[in-house]
Amino acid sequence: MTPEKLQEALLNPDMLIKLLMNLKEEREKTKALENEVVIKNQQIMEMEQKASYYDLVLNCKDLLSTTVIAKDYGWTAKDLNKYLSKAKVQFKQGGVWLLYQKYAKKGYTSTRTYNYSDKDGTEHMKVHTYWTQKGRLFIYDLLKNKGILPLMERGSRRAPKRFKMKVMN
Repeated sequence: MTPEKLQEALLNPDMLIKLLMNLKEEREKTKALENEVVIKNQQIMEMEQKASYYDLVLNCKDLLSTTVIAKDYGWTAKDLNKYLSKAKVQFKQGGVWLLYQKYAKKGYTSTRTYNYSDKDGTEHMKVHTYWTQKGRLFIYDLLKNKGILPLMERGSRRAPKRFKMKVMN
């Protein structure tokens, strides 16, 4: 504050009151901004933890069976396959679940071939479809958009008695 302003403030109490009110407002704004910074920093830390988790999970090369993903929802693999079929995500051909072209090149699934022998010793091959972590996240988002959450997010570890097969296009 310049000496002239200081002299004016001392001679004019209204001017001094106005200056003090401005100072008070600035301090309140500063305090509010400091609180906002603390909150934002906390949110950033939480998001960084989630981002690290997602990076770790999505970069995982392990595959998951449909059964494993279905159990997250208290469903069977048959239930989940049926839902995904009605949602036009996958179809069954030759006993193997395959993704529709719209999803086929997104890296959601991978197939594995298994050899087995029947009772008389004849060798056969069977193909199974497995989901990647990226595919698991896709299923999570698909179901969440329809209001279907994993058991863990429902606040209960109990499986639902029965889910309704609702697919909205």
